[in-house]
Formats: sequence, structure tokens, C-alpha cells
Amino acid sequence: MKNLEKTLLYHELSMTYSDTSKIQKYDLPSGYHYEFYRPGDEEEWVEIQMESGSICNSKKALEYFHAFFDYFKVELDKRCFFIVNDNYEKIATATISLLENNEDEYEATVDWVAIKSEYQGKGLSRPLISKLLEVANNLGHDKLMLHTQTHTWLAAKLYLDFGFEPYNMTNGSEGWQILKKLTNHPKLKNISSISNDKMFSKLALLIDEKLSTMFEKDYSYSIWYKNGRNDVYVYCDGKEYEYKYYEKQEAIELEVI
Repeated sequence: MKNLEKTLLYHELSMTYSDTSKIQKYDLPSGYHYEFYRPGDEEEWVEIQMESGSICNSKKALEYFHAFFDYFKVELDKRCFFIVNDNYEKIATATISLLENNEDEYEATVDWVAIKSEYQGKGLSRPLISKLLEVANNLGHDKLMLHTQTHTWLAAKLYLDFGFEPYNMTNGSEGWQILKKLTNHPKLKNISSISNDKMFSKLALLIDEKLSTMFEKDYSYSIWYKNGRNDVYVYCDGKEYEYKYYEKQEAIELEVI
């Protein structure tokens, strides 16, 4: 199972952190440091999201940046930060976003946590989460909301390990069932099990199978099917591709846009 597994059925998973003054402290490995956002860093933010596989279209990524962050852009230099390597390349990012409308008693949320794929597995995830909690506490947010999803199941497990708690598990229960099946996390002990055939998207499996015959190197993709769309964005070896997908019997055809 990949760290980012887009053949899983997509379900949003919400979590909360109740006291940001209580933090498991993890330092960055040697050769890395933190930097806060400065005007003009949008391009590097987009690159991180693309290289992590979170988003597979640079235009869409930039649209997301503005859609999520313009509301509090004057504070972005205190809320959005990066991990930077010793070559001054920004390789990971996270943001403590202000919510336009409070969710229950929560006024801030964790947003767009991403690490470039080549830097995953290098001991950066825990320091990144530790830092985002520290940033939230310094900003006066003693509690936090977090929205993640089943596709990033391994990150979801790490958040639970770190002290985040499942929020409103009655909504999106199938998502929590998938996470339990993959992780058997103790915080999900009261969640019922789910069978393998209910975990995966048939459409995503067919598209992934088709893409595997088209791209020799590692690739990432996003499927857009809501509101009548049938688009597939692919990012591979620094290049972007766009397709329309068509289901024909038990197969998928992709047409270049």
C-alpha cells in the first residue's frame, strides 16, 4: 500500500487537537531548517504539492493556494511555513489556517501538509507536525481542527499517534472503517470492520491500471468526477498531462485534452 493511495474510496476524516501547549517535541534532522512564508513563495508551495502527489495540476494547485489562504494572507508569514534543506530548497510545508466560519469552538485548522516524495521516509513528518502545533500555540490557538482523508491514510495514522482525536465519527463512518482496516489503530477500536471489496474505487483501480501501461516511471494522478466531470490529471517526471476518461464495459479509455 502506497503512502498516498488514490485507489481507496475517498472519504474525509476530521480530527481535533485539544491542547497545543502539550506537544511531543521532535527536532529536524541535521541539514534542514524552517522558514516562514514570504511573498513569492507560492510557486515553491505549488511545487511541493505537485511533488508530493497531493495535486497533479499546477494551475489547480495555485487556485487552491489562493482559495484557502487569501482570506488571511496578511498573516500568512506567521501561519505558513516550510522545511528547507541545506541547498535552500523548500521540500515540505504546512499551514495553520484561520477558518472563515468557526467549526464548533474551533477557529483554526491544519491545512495542506505535504512533503516532496523523495524526502518522505527521512524523519521529517514528526518534526513537521511538532512544529505546526508549536506555531498554532504561539498564535494563541489552544485547540485545532484537522481535515484529512483516506487517500493519505498513513498520515492520518500519524496524526492519531501524535495525539489528534477522531471527530464526529458518526459522519464519514466508512472512512474510519477503512482507516481501521489499514492501521488497526487503538483509537478506532470501537469502529466496525469493513471488507476489502468496500475499500477501493472501481473507477480509480481501472484508471490506475491504464496509467501503469502508459508511464514507466512513478506517476501521481488526480481524478475529477464530481459535477459531471471526467478529468484525469497526471504528473510524472516533472511533466503534466491532462485526459478525459471514458468507461467502456470493464475498461477505461483516456483521451488527451
